[in-house]
Amino acid sequence: MGQAGQLDALERAVRGTLAEGSLAFDGDEAVLRIEGSRALTTGWLRALGGCGIGLLLAGAVLSLTGLQDAARWALAPGAGLFGLVLLLRFTPLRRLWSVLELRFAEQAMVHRRTRIPFGDLRPEHLVWKDGRFLRRLYVRHPSLRKLLAGFSGGEERQAREFQRRLWELISAPNLPGVAAGGDLTPVQRWIVAAGAPYGAINGFRLDRLGTAPGADAATADRRTAQELLHDPWGAYDLEQLLGAVNWLVQDGHRADFVQDAELAARSPAAQEEYGTLLREVDGLIARDELEPPFVERLIELVRVRYGDEGASYAKLVPRVLRDEPGADVSEEGAELAQFLHHLFNDRNHVSEELHRLKVLADPALRANVGRFLIWDYGRALMLYRWGHMVGWLTEEYCWERMLPLAIDIQRRYSSWRDMATCYVQGRLLWSGGGGKSQTEYQRLIDDLATEPNSPWNAVPWDLDLTRDWP
Repeated sequence: MGQAGQLDALERAVRGTLAEGSLAFDGDEAVLRIEGSRALTTGWLRALGGCGIGLLLAGAVLSLTGLQDAARWALAPGAGLFGLVLLLRFTPLRRLWSVLELRFAEQAMVHRRTRIPFGDLRPEHLVWKDGRFLRRLYVRHPSLRKLLAGFSGGEERQAREFQRRLWELISAPNLPGVAAGGDLTPVQRWIVAAGAPYGAINGFRLDRLGTAPGADAATADRRTAQELLHDPWGAYDLEQLLGAVNWLVQDGHRADFVQDAELAARSPAAQEEYGTLLREVDGLIARDELEPPFVERLIELVRVRYGDEGASYAKLVPRVLRDEPGADVSEEGAELAQFLHHLFNDRNHVSEELHRLKVLADPALRANVGRFLIWDYGRALMLYRWGHMVGWLTEEYCWERMLPLAIDIQRRYSSWRDMATCYVQGRLLWSGGGGKSQTEYQRLIDDLATEPNSPWNAVPWDLDLTRDWP
């Protein structure tokens, strides 16, 4: 559980370094493939290429001076070396070399026929070898000696973070950084547990509000939190962060889910009309054909989308398009502005919405659509944590704002499993069908429910949620 998120964190740690090109991350299969050091490969390729070019130049000089026989002795191997470099660089030939795989689902390191269970590995089996310009990390086990990654001398911080996160994946294959207790009070543990799915899938600890212990780990958590606040949340300062939280708490994606459920309950003919208009308007936007006929089709789309209230929404379209002051003040104006924002700025919005309508054809899921508050609140809780990690919010401020959200969550659901089921269903709708990572979310939920050290098993669901910290 959470291995995909931890793999993402490991991938971010080596992004832009020499090690990046030698690592292949597969979060869906929970596998890290190590294909060899880019630094070493590049060095060998440059050396071979340099020799080949040198021989070709020498052969050309000898040929021009009339020494044809001597020229052939230089041109032939030069062309061969240069051709070999091209084959290794631009063809799949390099894939013939076996790769080292860390298979987290199987809890094993695999290279050819050698298989080492993670339980047989120790920190001392990860060994650094420092050269004049490169730092190389090897696995030195009695059964296997293999290069894991190579970093330049100026990438010491990234190298340390890579080793730390890699060892966390090997040594703690279950819940990432969970302690049944820690320094949190029972109510604080309950609050963090309510946001556990979104925290764990992104590789964050579940036993604290802030960063992991240790200077390097804390720095890595802060950097990752900042990156996630920037993308996908678009929060570059405190005001933008609080704006995102307020939107999640007040409306969030659950408002769209309710509207989509209403659309999915209509007749097949009405759904077909809406789908046709949606594709037509999306095509006009993609082609930048925004002349007056476009506005007419957009107004018709809005009228059909909102059904019985469509006429009142349709009247607002010109004002919202012109961004007139006060156009989005009313509840209808704000909802319409949000819909138009997605339509104009998200090229995947139409396909995802049409996919949502198919998913919501299931009457049981449609009947549950009013219970997806946790999809928004669970992420709001994590946004508060990230805001604290990057230094925008104090610890006291976070606990004070998170407690009412936790109380509301507890009021809406009957158990951790009930809450988690609605969270996963909410993600299914948000993603327009789930995708491969939906399976990882389901594994994560199952592990949170069964792992003895999970925060869901550390504190009871029906805990009295009143402030219990100083």
